[in-house]
Amino acid sequence: MGRGWNVTKTRVLVVDDDTDTRELISLVLSQAGYDVDEAADGFAALAKVSQQRPDAVVTDLRMPGMSGVDLLQRIRRIHGDVPVIIATGLETWDLCTAAESYGAVCCMVKPIDLEDLVWKIEMELASRQSAAQAAGAAM
Repeated sequence: MGRGWNVTKTRVLVVDDDTDTRELISLVLSQAGYDVDEAADGFAALAKVSQQRPDAVVTDLRMPGMSGVDLLQRIRRIHGDVPVIIATGLETWDLCTAAESYGAVCCMVKPIDLEDLVWKIEMELASRQSAAQAAGAAM
């Protein structure tokens, strides 16, 4: 029996209309120790985000019904500080720049370097944790 420790894993939401891509990213993030949730489109992702705040989101840029940028903007209204990484199969740097101007951590071109994705998530979460601790220590 355990000692009653309440250890919660970092939760990442993966949003992509391509099942194979979504499952591959989810598998890699799970193997890296994250608690992964999946959504096939922006509307399903918003329902999940409304129920439980993710620690990070990885989303496709182009999806039917709602783009990754639209999803990013809606997530910002619900949870303003959740890091969002946008992935795209097209080298559309103007859309990537727009996504970053709305607060995306970065825009990655598919096929994604999965080790780089894990590293970006780890660095972003560590940076936010350090900033929160520094803010708490300053008070």
